[in-house]
Amino acid sequence: MHGGECFDEERQAVKGYFSLVLHTHMPYVRKNGAFPVGEDWLYQAMSETYLPLLGMLAQLEYEGAGPCLALTMTPVLCEQLADPYIQERFVTYLKTMQDHAADDIKDFVYFNDESRKALAETHREEFRRKLMAFLAIDGDLLAAFASFEEQGLIEIIASCATHAFLPAQRSVESAREQVRLGVESHRGRFGAQPRGFWIPECAYTGGLEELLESEGIQYFIVDSSALDGRPAGRPNLVGKSNVVALARSDRAHANAWDELSGYPTDGRYLDSTKYYHSSGLHYWRVTGPGVDIENKEPYEPKNARIRAFEHSEHFIGDVIREAESITAAGGRFERDGETVSWVDPPLVLASYDTEFLGHGWKEGIYWLELTLRSLSAGESVRLTTPSRFLADNLERLRSGLLSTTWGTDRDHSTWVNQETAWMWEEIYSAQERLRGLMAGGPPHAGASIETRALEQAVREVLLLESSDWPYMVAKNRARGYADERFRAHIERFTTLADAIEKGKLGDITQELGEIEETDNIFAELDLSGMQKGV
Repeated sequence: MHGGECFDEERQAVKGYFSLVLHTHMPYVRKNGAFPVGEDWLYQAMSETYLPLLGMLAQLEYEGAGPCLALTMTPVLCEQLADPYIQERFVTYLKTMQDHAADDIKDFVYFNDESRKALAETHREEFRRKLMAFLAIDGDLLAAFASFEEQGLIEIIASCATHAFLPAQRSVESAREQVRLGVESHRGRFGAQPRGFWIPECAYTGGLEELLESEGIQYFIVDSSALDGRPAGRPNLVGKSNVVALARSDRAHANAWDELSGYPTDGRYLDSTKYYHSSGLHYWRVTGPGVDIENKEPYEPKNARIRAFEHSEHFIGDVIREAESITAAGGRFERDGETVSWVDPPLVLASYDTEFLGHGWKEGIYWLELTLRSLSAGESVRLTTPSRFLADNLERLRSGLLSTTWGTDRDHSTWVNQETAWMWEEIYSAQERLRGLMAGGPPHAGASIETRALEQAVREVLLLESSDWPYMVAKNRARGYADERFRAHIERFTTLADAIEKGKLGDITQELGEIEETDNIFAELDLSGMQKGV
C-alpha cells in the first residue's frame, strides 16, 4: 500500500479535529492601583492561571503530547509580564500569600476546624511551589511560553496593541495602528511572524480582513454568529482576501462558560466568590444553585477533581458528537468554479479567556489537562492547532461575514451604549487632537523632551482605546476603577497635549517623567508609521 493511501485511510478514520484557543489578556494595571483592584488582578492571574498552565504544558510535553492549543498573548499583557517591577512585586505577592495561608492555619487550629486547616496547608504549599517555579524560570513567563511554541506544543497568536474594540474606531487609521503595533510587538517579543490573530472581543466588522492580510496574518477567530447561520467547523476565506476566519463552537463554549449551567456552576467546585476575611483565600465550595454565601459548605478537593474528570469525559463526548453532526450535515462549496462536497474533516474550535481557567474556575486547569491528554491519545478526534489544521486541510469556503462580537447580544452593545457614550466621545477627541499634534510627521530621533512628550501622548491614547474600560463600566464590574483609570489617561494626555501645543514642555519636565514611569508601555514605540495618528 502506498504512503498516500495510508494517509487517506487515516484521514477517513478521523471524525474531526479539535483546537483550543485561549485568549490571554489583562488590562494595563502596572502602578495604577493595587488592592482590591489594580496590580493584584494581574498577580492573581499569574499565580492561579499562568504558572499552573505552564506546569500543565510541561507535563504534557513530558508525556509526548503533540500540538495541543493556541494561546493569545496580548501586547499590553506581555509588556507587564516582561517588566522587572512586576516580576519583583509578584515574588513579594507569593511570599505574602504564603504568610496569609500560615495565619489562616493558626486561626483554624484555634477554631478546631480540621477541614479548613488542611485546605490552608494546601494553599501555603501551593504558593511555596509557585514561588519556586517562578524563580526557576527567572521570572520570565513569556520565555517559558515561547519555549513550548518552539517545541511545537502550542501556537502563540497575536492581538491588538491595547485590546481596542475595533468596530467602534472612528478612523481606519486607528484600527490599523492597533493591528500594526500588535503584530510588531508580537514579532519583537517572540521573534516570529504570527500566523493567527485574535480580534479583541471577537468583534469583526467588514474590512478587518484586509488590515490583517496587510500584516501577514493567515487566520483569525470569530463568533459563530458571524457565519449567518452557516455551521461552524469549516474554514471561511473572508471577502476577497486570503485570510481565513475560524468560528468558535457555541456548544463547547456553553459547556464550560454558561453562567447557569456551565461546568464551574457544579456544587462540588471551589466557590470563587466567598473569601476568608483575613487572607482573601477560598475555603468553600459552590454547594448549589442559589445557596446563600453564609450557607456554603467546606470545599472538598478530591470530590472536585472527580467531578472535573467527569466533565472532561462529557466535553470530549460532545466534541465528537459535534464533529459527527457537522459531517452528517454535508454541505458544499465552490472550488475552481465547480461546486463540490466537503471531504476534509471539520474543526471544532473552543475558545475561552485563559484567566477563566484556574483563576475563575479553580479546577479548570486540571479539567483542561485531562481533556487535552485524552484527546491527544484518542483516534476519532485529532488534537491540533489552528495553523496546523489549515496546513493539513486545504478546503475553503469563500464567504462574507456578519458584523458580530462575542458580547452578550453578539453585537456592539456591550461596549457601545448609553453608559459608555461619553467615553467614546473622549476617545475620538483625543485621537483627533493627536492627529493634529503629529500633522508635521514624527519628531526627529533622539531623547528630546518634544519626542518624549509626543511618544507619551501616543501611549496615553493607546491606553484610552482599551476595550476593558467600557466593558467594566457597562457590566458594572469594578466600574469605579475603570472610570478612574479612563479619566486618568485623559488627564495625562491633556497635560501633554497642552504643553506641546503651547510650547511649554519645560514647565512639565517633572510631571512628564512621572507619567512616563507610570505608563511605560511600549518603551520602544515606533512612531514612524503613525503620522496620521492612532
